[in-house]
Amino acid sequence: MKLILVVDDNPLNSNLAKVILTRAGYSVQVLTCASDALHYLNKNPVDVILTDIGMRDINGKEFCHIVKSRLNTFAPRVVAYTAYAMEGELASFRAAGFDAIVVKPASRRQILAAVDPDGSY
Repeated sequence: MKLILVVDDNPLNSNLAKVILTRAGYSVQVLTCASDALHYLNKNPVDVILTDIGMRDINGKEFCHIVKSRLNTFAPRVVAYTAYAMEGELASFRAAGFDAIVVKPASRRQILAAVDPDGSY
């Protein structure tokens, strides 16, 4: 079973993602800040990270960069989960190394397709 780490400081958004992913058969760990997520990743490998962008401690772009540089070839798929949807912002997320972008509010299908692009939804 794939393990997905959801990082979002808004409980409504993180709980919604957790419900969608759990019902789809994934194991889900939810954390509310990027610094806690980095500590978690030091000891726990995950398959996918679904992360908010606008967090208080470390923003999502910086978090993605840290994850990709620390874990290098073993880096999990990192998905931006954000309400920032202007075209310039989306381009900056791609440049930051995100594997996919999900714009809030997101449908079940959008979330599942982003975490597992080879799945059928």
